[in-house]
Amino acid sequence: MSNKTSILNLILLFILSFNLHASQNLQIKQAWIPEAPPGARVMAGYMEIHNSSSQDIDIVAVNSPAFNSVEMHLSKDVNGTAKMLQQKKLNIPAKGSLILKPGSYHLMLIKPKKRLTEGEKAQLNFTLSNNEKMSLNIAIKKNMASSSSGMKCQSGKCGGSKCGGGK
Repeated sequence: MSNKTSILNLILLFILSFNLHASQNLQIKQAWIPEAPPGARVMAGYMEIHNSSSQDIDIVAVNSPAFNSVEMHLSKDVNGTAKMLQQKKLNIPAKGSLILKPGSYHLMLIKPKKRLTEGEKAQLNFTLSNNEKMSLNIAIKKNMASSSSGMKCQSGKCGGSKCGGGK
């Protein structure tokens, strides 16, 4: 019996140690936050997230000291109108990637505590499905994507300002 118990303990230890190191398997590249006009109440965050592990990893929460709150969203084009659907989690598949970009998955950065301009950075804190946490400082850049999405917003507003150049 003690042999079986030892083997079970080793298996449990292996599983727990894998979970403790899961965030080391996430690489975040090309992260940026488009600079918003003065008075904007919402900004967005974009990035590529790569998972080098053999298990899916979920981001279950994001927060930031620079914003009142952060939400995970998916934009979908429905008959020419952008619908933003809040997500409970973002799944990064095993040995795969998830790209957060305009018109797709993205982070909604709600109520910046001060105006953030090009060259500054904002810290984002991620909570993973195994309760691990990781932080990232993301650069604020000029909005290179403002005209890349041809979608129209249902209310005429996305991210606190008119989207798609006011289309």
